[in-house]
Amino acid sequence: MFFNEEVIYRLWLDTIDGIGLRTKKYLIKYFGSTQNVYHAEFGELTKVIKSDRAEMINNNRQLDKAKKLAEEYMRRNITVTYPGHELYPKKLKHISDYPEILYIRGDPGILNDRLVGVVGSRYPSVYGREIAGFLSGELAKNEIGIISGLARGIDAAAHSGAICAGGKTVAVLGCGINVTYPRENAELFSQIEMSGAIISEYGLGVPPISGQFPVRNRIISGLSDGVLVVEAKRKSGSLITADLALEQGKQVYAVPGRMNDVLSEGTNNLIKQGALCVTDANDILEELFGISAVDDETEKNSLEMKIRKNIESLTDEEAQVYSCLGLEPLFIDDIVKMSGIGIRKTISILYLLCSRGIIKQPLKGYYIVCI
Repeated sequence: MFFNEEVIYRLWLDTIDGIGLRTKKYLIKYFGSTQNVYHAEFGELTKVIKSDRAEMINNNRQLDKAKKLAEEYMRRNITVTYPGHELYPKKLKHISDYPEILYIRGDPGILNDRLVGVVGSRYPSVYGREIAGFLSGELAKNEIGIISGLARGIDAAAHSGAICAGGKTVAVLGCGINVTYPRENAELFSQIEMSGAIISEYGLGVPPISGQFPVRNRIISGLSDGVLVVEAKRKSGSLITADLALEQGKQVYAVPGRMNDVLSEGTNNLIKQGALCVTDANDILEELFGISAVDDETEKNSLEMKIRKNIESLTDEEAQVYSCLGLEPLFIDDIVKMSGIGIRKTISILYLLCSRGIIKQPLKGYYIVCI
């Protein structure tokens, strides 16, 4: 990997504390390049920015740190790109507040592919987590990349769903490009880097600060062809992403939920306001990309078909137990009562169905169907 001279100057400007994105953008536009900003005299700087900020730049006129950083990024195989650079994502050029510098781990090329943003609650229900993973997987099977924010909950489920389906996924961080947050997603972080890309506008070591996460949402929506929201409260960061998508002219999709469910207030309101209701991956594939599911078999992507196929492979007693379950976790005592075949037989069948990957235990003693 070779970094050109402009990258050095971009890294120099990026590491000056107290200079925000708007100021950087204005300076680069006014002077024509970051290199010109570096060489601009103090008096020239004060004509376009406040004197205290001009002083920050004036007091940091050395490139040693930037050159060492460039070497470190090369050593870590991290791509550094900026507007006008050949690897800068084309889609981001069309949003007003595009990043002036972008750090990429993994494959930069995926950022120009067809992508659907999938966002939602950090503390979803089991149902929401399963649906996010299922829809992301179905989209991934149809060569649609999944982009999200690597947060716990729906984000993590969406990334995992794409990876499990053998597809590609992109994570947009709200912290430094080498910072794994939350820590519980460390393994997922590595998997995403191998099967897609991790990107951030924040360089090495920048800690996760709350204000940075809403800001990164514009990148998720900016790189997306459409944005899907799965479970969101009435006031949710996911709705910020949806609003940004609408401002950027993107289509917003939402998975409907129960009318009395707090986690579905945001998504149900989105649908009321014109977001497209999604109950199947084809709702997105057909409307956004003009394609149907793999092999043009619409039913192949439906939950009903998957459940029907599972039932056809079961004995009568297994089907009796299986029919008690759905995507809402059901406690073992309730399954025993509903099945009516006795506790020992029910437990034996639950164990068997789990071992065959037909059902699973998201919580100890609770069961749901696998999709």
